[in-house]
Amino acid sequence: MTNRTRRDFLQTSILGAAAAVASCHRSYGQVGAVRGSANGDIRVAVVGLRTKGLEHMLEYAGRLKGARLVALCDCDREILAARQAECGKLGVTPAVFRDYRKLLESRDVDAVVLAPPNHHHSLMTIWALKAGKDVYVEKPLSHNIWEGRQAVAAARKYPKNVVQAGMQNRSSDDIKEAIAYVRSGQLGRIQWVRGLCYKQRDSIGRTTGPQPVPAAIDYDLWTGPADLTPPRRNSPKNGTVHYDWHWFWNYGGGDICNQGVHQLDIARWFLDEPGLPPSVISFGGRFGYRDDAETPNTLVTAFDYPRAPLIFEVRGLPAKAGMQAMDAYRGTRIGVIVQCEGGYVAVSETGTAVIYDRQHKILRKLAESTLVTHYANFVRGMQTRQVFTGLIEDCHLSTSLCHLANISYLLGAGTSPGALAEAIRADASSREACERMLDHLRANGIPAGEPTVLGPRLPIDAASGRVVGPDPTIRAAANACPIMRRTGRGAFAIPVIDDRPVAAG
Repeated sequence: MTNRTRRDFLQTSILGAAAAVASCHRSYGQVGAVRGSANGDIRVAVVGLRTKGLEHMLEYAGRLKGARLVALCDCDREILAARQAECGKLGVTPAVFRDYRKLLESRDVDAVVLAPPNHHHSLMTIWALKAGKDVYVEKPLSHNIWEGRQAVAAARKYPKNVVQAGMQNRSSDDIKEAIAYVRSGQLGRIQWVRGLCYKQRDSIGRTTGPQPVPAAIDYDLWTGPADLTPPRRNSPKNGTVHYDWHWFWNYGGGDICNQGVHQLDIARWFLDEPGLPPSVISFGGRFGYRDDAETPNTLVTAFDYPRAPLIFEVRGLPAKAGMQAMDAYRGTRIGVIVQCEGGYVAVSETGTAVIYDRQHKILRKLAESTLVTHYANFVRGMQTRQVFTGLIEDCHLSTSLCHLANISYLLGAGTSPGALAEAIRADASSREACERMLDHLRANGIPAGEPTVLGPRLPIDAASGRVVGPDPTIRAAANACPIMRRTGRGAFAIPVIDDRPVAAG
């Protein structure tokens, strides 16, 4: 759409729905109270510099107006030196830190952008808020539901500090417009929503035992609040420490936490669901190879929302054995499909959207792709002391969906395809997703009798985020799971936050 078309669209009767989509925000302190350098720029530090942190570093090293890069932090000495050298080529000379706690002591830093491994996100957010810094924290918000609640509580306790989460789809004008179209009623009511993460993940290989930590990495700092254990991975691409931590429960949560949290957030946004679902059930497994990784490469989760079911699918294997290409569902590999009575919406990984009728004819194509404005929205939020996109509460809820999905899976047991089909036969959406999952496994040469992990259906108390229900064994196991609650270790313990605002002065 052109800008003119968009303005015309937003002046129609759908404007009210669009305004409702964008109206939620959080105010912090007072306008004009932002700190900064003598020229008024907000002084930003980037923490965690290997991949996503590098993108942030380049933005603040010269692309963003109103903010500038003043510090870098990473516990890997080699990565830190490499990023410092890259900044030098750009004419920027940030201070460098290996220990995040030392960075927070600096009075020359107004805000931190957090892009370390997932298991640091909540603790680093809490520490930064306590230190009086504004915070941009990458997704997912937490490694477990309880620590995510503490991060949200910290945002309420320190209301002078701006917090924005890295859910960049919340800055997509295309998605907002598609949501407004659906809420206008032109497609009828929502029947179901599907989130998709069809993303090829090869084996990370198999080791014979604990692996050495590179001398450049301070492993105690890298481990932080996680259990301190030697790495058990050593892929040719990522070595013994970096990236492949995503596939180990001590640090990550598989692709539903890595990629899927974005699509789950979009799906929940379309459904206009402000909380957790009444129940969650997962099934899947790690198929096609045997390696050191722990998380499933195939997972289907059904979230039983009252308005409409939300089904999420993870696939790490290709469309079929011997291929590189991935499957697609209605042309989408990583994205969201919102099925309504009169048509559907397909949202892409890049935050664009296409609206179709029931005959798959395009009604509206929204393809401006405004995700990159999420960086500037953080700067604007710090300047105005109001965050409109990427609220920490939304990130916490959508992250919690990932955790609940994984808890059901972890409590499950291997079962036959027939027993799996019988267990979910009453749920049409889950049954259809299961049939396609089994077809996909057969296409990859997985034997028909290969057991699939079927997790229990977990009844959820929306207020506490904890598992309830009549089965005391399942209830106790779910609530004792480290993905439900883990309090950290030693100096990296997660603070228990009383969310009453701190006194002024």
